[in-house]
Amino acid sequence: MNSFISFLALLSAGCTSVSAFSSSIHYPTTQRSTTSSSHVLSMALTLYGSQGSRSPLVNWAANELDLSLTMGDLSKNPHPFKQIPCLTDDNDVIVFESGAILKYLQSKADEKKDDIDAKKSAAITSWISWANASLDPICFLETPDGKV
Repeated sequence: MNSFISFLALLSAGCTSVSAFSSSIHYPTTQRSTTSSSHVLSMALTLYGSQGSRSPLVNWAANELDLSLTMGDLSKNPHPFKQIPCLTDDNDVIVFESGAILKYLQSKADEKKDDIDAKKSAAITSWISWANASLDPICFLETPDGKV
């Protein structure tokens, strides 16, 4: 939880952190894999996104949570309206909207560590919701055609 809270703290401290992180992402790529847990789960997480969207937040969170993430082919994006970011995993789960994806990643990390705690989950959901509502307009300016 500390690394995820650190992620949210960095996000709230300044949007330049997100820009610096997103500029280091190369698409397509695979984030670092995990094998340190005694509970190794098959976690084929695939993110459909680009640097010009909120996808770098998802990449950053996955990295902080030590979850392996693969970038998907945008022409195969399963989002009902073909918007990004969109995340899939090996259990036929499709998650879209950055806040929902961040919450899902946290739940996957909790499963992996066998560390499911309702109080922690509530705190994380509160911070994700706050960040999306309060920081989104500051960090992600939309162009007249609706792109970030």
